[in-house]
Amino acid sequence: MALDVNAVANSILQKGQRDAVPLDPMKLQKLVYLAHGWHLLFLQNPLIAQDVEAWNYGPVIPKLYREFKEFKAAPITRTASLLPGTLTTSPLEEALLESVWATYKDKSGIYLSMLTHEPGYAWDLARRESKWYSPVIPNELILDEFTRRHQAAAAATR
Repeated sequence: MALDVNAVANSILQKGQRDAVPLDPMKLQKLVYLAHGWHLLFLQNPLIAQDVEAWNYGPVIPKLYREFKEFKAAPITRTASLLPGTLTTSPLEEALLESVWATYKDKSGIYLSMLTHEPGYAWDLARRESKWYSPVIPNELILDEFTRRHQAAAAATR
């Protein structure tokens, strides 16, 4: 079952605090997007319940944006608010988030933004194929992006 984006954000924020890696809103957005994409590929279902939209500055989950917009480009110093009864990450989801964290924690928000803006991937395709200002990026496009990223990484290691 897909999780509320704030629960996923809190897990990533805890990893940042544990490893003394500050997270600003942009880096957190991109990490949640990357985790969602890898979750779609490896666990074959969405990680987050909320839609991802193709904003000018890349894939954005609006609820997560609103939660932390007060920090602008500064490090986030609190956790996201959760409604009572909100599901938290399972051990399998935590393992995936830990892997995503290990892979991307040392990358800047700018680097992650550039990564998620690459031509021919989900954000780019959603922007080009829609008449809407901030179209929703369908999970099918995100899955296709991460399938191709995985194939490219596998080919590079051969």
